Amino acid sequence: MNGNKLLTSFLVLGMALSLVACSNDKPESKKEEAKVAEKKKEEKRMDTQDRTAKLSVPKDLSPYFTSSREGVGKMEGMLKDNGSIVYKCLNEENKYELNAEIKLLSSSSAEKSADLQNSMYGENDEDKKYKPCTFEGFDAYSQTINLGTVENTRFHYYVDYPVEDINKVVSIEINQKNDKEKDTSDLEPFAKAIVKNMKLEMVKEEKKEEVKKEVKEEKKDENSKEIVGESSRAKLILPRDLTSFYTPSEKYDTIKGNQDKGNIGYTLSRKDPDRSIYVNICTDSSDTFEEAIVFHNEHLSKGEEPFTEYTLGEYSGYRSMSYTNYWNSANDTTYRYKLNYPVGDKNVILSCSVTLRDNSDDTTGLEDVMLATLQQLKVEIK
Repeated sequence: MNGNKLLTSFLVLGMALSLVACSNDKPESKKEEAKVAEKKKEEKRMDTQDRTAKLSVPKDLSPYFTSSREGVGKMEGMLKDNGSIVYKCLNEENKYELNAEIKLLSSSSAEKSADLQNSMYGENDEDKKYKPCTFEGFDAYSQTINLGTVENTRFHYYVDYPVEDINKVVSIEINQKNDKEKDTSDLEPFAKAIVKNMKLEMVKEEKKEEVKKEVKEEKKDENSKEIVGESSRAKLILPRDLTSFYTPSEKYDTIKGNQDKGNIGYTLSRKDPDRSIYVNICTDSSDTFEEAIVFHNEHLSKGEEPFTEYTLGEYSGYRSMSYTNYWNSANDTTYRYKLNYPVGDKNVILSCSVTLRDNSDDTTGLEDVMLATLQQLKVEIK
């Protein structure tokens, strides 16, 4: 009898010790998962949206992606004027840069976006064309291209992202600059980190109504002596009356100043014979001249020349020309400029254009009015 009691005591004690051992044997991975989950709750996110969907990504991508290069700092995001989200990290010592730009497109599919770009390369540039792929479970099209040298590489995805009953196309562009090591192993992991932590959701109807209301309430002071354009980078100011500082070489029925958010400029027009000139100035959304020129030269429209170095009066930069002929015999000749505009000890990148529409090829005075406008421009950097 005493033996049975002793055996029972040992069994109870053994079970108790076993339970204690199990409770202490909780895997460390569970604790790490709990930490990650808690961090995701606390993380700050940033978003951009169009009329149908909202795109959201972490403000700081550092917990999800670490560059293989030494000396590269945190991967924090910012929202650009054009609605895209940008990540950038930099090694200050050797100028190595890794950046990404993410944006929503109006295209109905990644395939259509890729086809549009592929049509620009022709049959002889197969290596530059976008190819179909599957990326982190999404249907996509991708392209990898060296931007002039092997030290500057561009890695680009068009991704199909279904949201409820529609398909949204997300553009993810990774750029690696000043890569002395010529190692592109960071590019794909960087893109994957973005896709894994990206969220899309439908925009609610009430939000769309709010946007419409804001647009209606926006007022322009037509009686003001100045026209003003503002972006997050700078404020642009011009006299409303073009003739107060410039006398056109030909007569026009109407000469007026124009302003539309960040864009300002002039329209000169007449009916007999038909002739119109359109002048437009705004700040460029690119961070550097190189970025602005490379992007434009890779997305040329039909009849458009690439940007080449050009000086307009005292302003250095780049110029591109395009020519369009319409069915009614009207012709459009457009000069586009990316110019360095000095403001004190700083510079702002201006994106300018002047277009002539008539039925001749006489571009007399086209650059004169553009230069005169630039000389009257006031820029306040923010």
